[in-house]
Amino acid sequence: MAEQEATKNTMPHPEPPLEAAGMGLFEKAKLWFSEEGPWWMCSFVFHLVLICSLALIAGKTVEKMVDQAPAFDEVELAKPDDVPLEQEEIEPFDVSQTPLEPTELTTDTLTLEKPAQLAQEEKYYDDSPIFSERGGGTPSGSEGDFGGLGGFDIKGVGAGPAVRGKGGVGSGLGTGTHPGRGGSGWGFGGRGTGSRKKMLASGGGTRQSERAVAAALNWLARHQSPNGGWNLKTYTARCKDDTCTGVGTAGDRPAAATAMGLLPFLAAGQTHQSKGPYKNTIAKGIYYLIQNQKSDGDLRMGGAMYDHGLAAIALCECYGMSNDNKLRPHAQAALNFIANAQDPEGGGWRYQPKQPGDTSVVGWQVMALKSGQMAYLTVNPAVLEGAKKFLESVSTGDQGSNRKGGLFGYTTPGRGLATTAVGLLCYQYMDVPKEDPAMVEGTAFLMKNLPKKNSGRNIYYWYYATQVLHNQPGPDWDAWNREMRRLLIDTQCNEGCAAGSWDPEKPNADQYGRSGGRIMTTSLSALTLEVYYRYLPLYKLDGGREVK
Repeated sequence: MAEQEATKNTMPHPEPPLEAAGMGLFEKAKLWFSEEGPWWMCSFVFHLVLICSLALIAGKTVEKMVDQAPAFDEVELAKPDDVPLEQEEIEPFDVSQTPLEPTELTTDTLTLEKPAQLAQEEKYYDDSPIFSERGGGTPSGSEGDFGGLGGFDIKGVGAGPAVRGKGGVGSGLGTGTHPGRGGSGWGFGGRGTGSRKKMLASGGGTRQSERAVAAALNWLARHQSPNGGWNLKTYTARCKDDTCTGVGTAGDRPAAATAMGLLPFLAAGQTHQSKGPYKNTIAKGIYYLIQNQKSDGDLRMGGAMYDHGLAAIALCECYGMSNDNKLRPHAQAALNFIANAQDPEGGGWRYQPKQPGDTSVVGWQVMALKSGQMAYLTVNPAVLEGAKKFLESVSTGDQGSNRKGGLFGYTTPGRGLATTAVGLLCYQYMDVPKEDPAMVEGTAFLMKNLPKKNSGRNIYYWYYATQVLHNQPGPDWDAWNREMRRLLIDTQCNEGCAAGSWDPEKPNADQYGRSGGRIMTTSLSALTLEVYYRYLPLYKLDGGREVK
């Protein structure tokens, strides 16, 4: 009976009884209300209460979500309690006393005055056989994949998730806004910890190159301004002697200088959330950038799109590696500003928004967009297509007739060293294969202009060209890396306050050193020596065969 009653209460109610047949309309209505009215009234009240309750709950949930999603101009990177307002003292780093073994760059090993103590501090060594990736990427689990950990491509940033293969570049499908995933790893994964010696050895790094990086980070930290930023012109305010010559003639340029100060720390796998001596340094630098960012995402700080592109890279990398949601709106806004500043006709960028582009400025913006995609921020594919359109407009072949060749000019078709390196790197991130005639031609051009200590010093060119060659494991990369690595290690300053930096004027003047000064030459030199783990190679060799 109980089961029958329960069934009755859940079954659809029947039509009015047959006895009502032949009655008038009024009588039928009266009968229906007397027999069916109470049931329908109870049902109506129950559902009304239920709907109102659900609406109230949903409303509070939406209200809570809105409350927890502050507007861009209200978001601030909270100062950690352990970040002092005053600048802490960091002792100079003796390059000659750096530990012999590669160490984890996120530890106190970088600032110890007596590195020999490390022999008793095994926990500081980065010798774990298990590689732990850094945010924004996942490396291979295969031991044989070090030095060719897959990669990332801009064209393959399809509607994702894209195809994930066993090696090489991911082949994203569609036209979405997020990165295709492929190869053994992607993103910032190479900046993780564990098996660093193996990564260095297979990627081309050495103990000496890691020593140089450690010393460079120390120098940059010692020359950070009290407000958390860096400055091309006034960085010497905290110097202990007169060895730090070479202030930048381009002016203060706080956005670009701060980005250059931060990027080598990020390349070493460190963020404002990392343990170690530079946590406060990074936190204050990032805080300085976002406090000076305008509500539309503009990070120029009185400078140009050069400055904005560099600062956008720093914010995107820091967010991608830390997943600190306080940084997300700032990084996304910086990318949006780049998109809005693009020349609507030619697809490039120059000094100010909407100007016809030049290859140098375009390179920084493309790298910022790439970093944003690796951090899973939103980038409109049409912006990248516009950038490619510009690059093709300034490209030329070796005979000058092929406008889509592997040589690149500044604002018109040409064959500049730095601009060709910039164009080739952008092409690589736009999914141009290694065997494409433009890549073959451009690579050959770079190999005819290897780094030389006493002639043609140009760290801006070397920085971009090193990344291009690093993306192509093989004889060309080996030849380039040997020259580049030896030159940078041999020319690093090792005395006085300048220890750990690179002089823009000595041993011979850098082509752009006078403009960017010691901050620029030191930052780009350190980043060049961090290429082994900063980004994962785009092309991988598998048993001597190229895989893409």
